Amino acid sequence: MAQIPLRKNTVSLTILALIAALGIVVRMFVRIPVIPGFVEITPGFLFSLLGGVIGGVPGGIFVGAIVGIGGAMGGGEPPLLPMIGNIFLGIGSGLAIHVTKERNSRKYVLMVVLGGGIIGGFIPTATVFASLIDPIEVILAAALLDMTQGFFWAIVALFVERRIIRPIAGNYLYPKPEEPTPW
Repeated sequence: MAQIPLRKNTVSLTILALIAALGIVVRMFVRIPVIPGFVEITPGFLFSLLGGVIGGVPGGIFVGAIVGIGGAMGGGEPPLLPMIGNIFLGIGSGLAIHVTKERNSRKYVLMVVLGGGIIGGFIPTATVFASLIDPIEVILAAALLDMTQGFFWAIVALFVERRIIRPIAGNYLYPKPEEPTPW
């Protein structure tokens, strides 16, 4: 079983809190309505996904819940959707590190992108909209749009983590790989 990537130190908690604070502001104020009152395009997806990439499932849930509050307060769509959706975005991207230990592997990248799009984008939107009285075409269109957003923002989150966060704070965030003991 892979180690939980979120180390209990000040640097990791501070970085996750900073990502959550930036995410709540972006999610609240930067929105492009596609289907007014139902679906929006927002770069707020990035922050929930980034929380999962950096902190695994616990970090993804933490950042996703805070960013979801920003989406619910911002309005523009049913308030339950941003709450559930952003938590699922963090879970979808955070699951990858619990399955594979190597952050540079293709398997890890593929799992983050698919988890962000399917678990974080398609499933919450399809289930929340299914509870509303909407035609199936609207539900599928909204879910596919959120899935596409999830794929795109997951790729951006991986890039940001690899090119910006890892060089600056990677030694403080991630456990050192265990070296085999000589016999």
